[in-house]
Amino acid sequence: MVELFKAAARPEMPWKNGGGITRLVASARGTDREFGWRMSLADVKEAGAFSVFPGISRLMGILEGRLRLEVHGMAPVELTPGGPAFAFPGDAPTFGAPLGGMVRDINLMFDPECFTATLDYAAAGWERAAGAAAHLVLALEPLTLNGVTMETMDAALVPAGEAVNAHGGGLWVAGLTAKA
Repeated sequence: MVELFKAAARPEMPWKNGGGITRLVASARGTDREFGWRMSLADVKEAGAFSVFPGISRLMGILEGRLRLEVHGMAPVELTPGGPAFAFPGDAPTFGAPLGGMVRDINLMFDPECFTATLDYAAAGWERAAGAAAHLVLALEPLTLNGVTMETMDAALVPAGEAVNAHGGGLWVAGLTAKA
């Protein structure tokens, strides 16, 4: 059964470090941390440090704009829309700088002791056979997911054990597998 998360109902929250605003898409409980996994959307209007999340792994993609990302111990990268998600540790000092205007990004954070996760972009629809992973889909354009109509920026969670059939526009999809 698909669980739908409407974009219009998405609350705004300040970043953990107070440097900006994020919108929680969906989350799940973990064991010893504040979440097992969490997907959010953030607007980056000016250069600054990212919030630190000890013991958390992060995957980031870009919805709008370009972002130069500097993660301690890694080579700097430039992230752009439609590019692959970038993986980095949540406890590493990280600095982001928008290039040429505001950036809107998608963040998938997860506790690697509880979950494995992937974050992928697809330009027009996406399919996956039933398996151990749950899938959280963020619609970039209207689409149909397992028979459920989604509007732009709506999200939906397909539980583990169900196939994923997304038809229509572009999307980001997180694969979330609970560890035993």
